Amino acid sequence: MMYHLLIIGVGLIAGMFGVLAGLGGGAIIVPCLTLIPYFGISMHEAIAASIVGVLITSLGGSSRYIDEGFTDIKLGMLLALGTASGAIAGSLVSRKLNDSVLGVIFSLILIYVSYEMIKNRQKKDTGTNGNYKHYPAGFVLTGTSGILAGMLGVGGGAINVPVMHLVMGVPMKITTATSNFMIGATASAAVFVYLLKGSIDFSIAAPVGFGVFIGAKAGSALLKHINTVALKRIFTVIIIIIAVEMFYNAMKACL
Repeated sequence: MMYHLLIIGVGLIAGMFGVLAGLGGGAIIVPCLTLIPYFGISMHEAIAASIVGVLITSLGGSSRYIDEGFTDIKLGMLLALGTASGAIAGSLVSRKLNDSVLGVIFSLILIYVSYEMIKNRQKKDTGTNGNYKHYPAGFVLTGTSGILAGMLGVGGGAINVPVMHLVMGVPMKITTATSNFMIGATASAAVFVYLLKGSIDFSIAAPVGFGVFIGAKAGSALLKHINTVALKRIFTVIIIIIAVEMFYNAMKACL
């Protein structure tokens, strides 16, 4: 009982943070389930459960963001074409890689994202809804995030957010809301593949999903009250901590 309550707690925190940062929650779910010895969950099991949680995060947060006018649906639908295709490819590749390799890839991606957010922490939200730039680059880069999403169970938000914000000039709150919208399509494609492969352990995925749904609802209600600069700082600090811990553990397992 306590085991599943703690997994629900992980999902709740991941859902709230995932919605606020536009990540989908996978950047919290996968490290928590794999790094905390009490859970005893492998990387592959955590990734499969996480992608279910990512889908629920999107469902729990997107509708409110759309109602409040934060989501750029046109931009989200365009970029989601690439991320969903990438997610299918990533899901098929995931089972061919061992836990240590997945951990190293996961941590390096997070370290890169942290670097970009720190380097551009003074960047102001000067863009307006629809007035963006570098669409081809944004499409290619977010498509790559779909591959990583399917492979690592992270929803792709860890790439989508900095790409839209730093490359395309999308304001942070619009980026966060639009990323939540996009990861629904990305996660749906990945979940379909994982279901076909029989990779989802519902004794893990169900409590994760329940917690994520509650957290996502709470997080979406808080977005309009959150300062953009504070949101960037929270995003960066948490990602750095997770990335360093995952990289250390993955490398230790490889040696």
